[in-house]
Amino acid sequence: MRNKIYSEKRRKIYRLLNQVLKNSLFTKLIHKDQKHQDLETDTLTGVYNQFAINQFLKELHPQELIQYGIILFNIDNFNKLNEEYNQKVANEVLVSVAYQLSHNIRDTDLVGRFSDSEFILILNDINQPQIAQIAERLLGVIKSHPIKIKNKLIHAELSYGMSVSEQNVKSHEVLQQADQNRFEIQAQGFHSGSQSLS
Repeated sequence: MRNKIYSEKRRKIYRLLNQVLKNSLFTKLIHKDQKHQDLETDTLTGVYNQFAINQFLKELHPQELIQYGIILFNIDNFNKLNEEYNQKVANEVLVSVAYQLSHNIRDTDLVGRFSDSEFILILNDINQPQIAQIAERLLGVIKSHPIKIKNKLIHAELSYGMSVSEQNVKSHEVLQQADQNRFEIQAQGFHSGSQSLS
């Protein structure tokens, strides 16, 4: 009985903290007028742009009790697609990747285009094993949805890095760790999520 009561109390506290976190961190980005939404949206892909993501990262406080995670995805063959095909094809790959990422995450998570060929995911209430599973799942989804150009299937070759927040660690440090993680994977020649470093 004690364990049942404890578990129920824990679930209630967890739900409350989760709701507080969701409201405090996401309301500013969700409840915007159209003018602000246009300023915060990447015109090509329709996901958040770097400006919006940077603003959101500033709202992530190191004292929060609930962990968040960051995944950085990079399309490693983006320049190659530009050279072998054209910018239109490369852009279609960008749009496809953005679509799959944004339609395969939770409502409490965010996705943004962070550079020409890089996307960032900020995942609410997550731990290290979970974020690794999510990254691999998303890579599998993207791999199974190539774009078709003149009867030829074009795949995005992706590398990723990830990091989970810790108390008293600032968001830019979490981002730096994810970026370093991605560079280490990329340097080893791994693509499409074949391996990740913790």
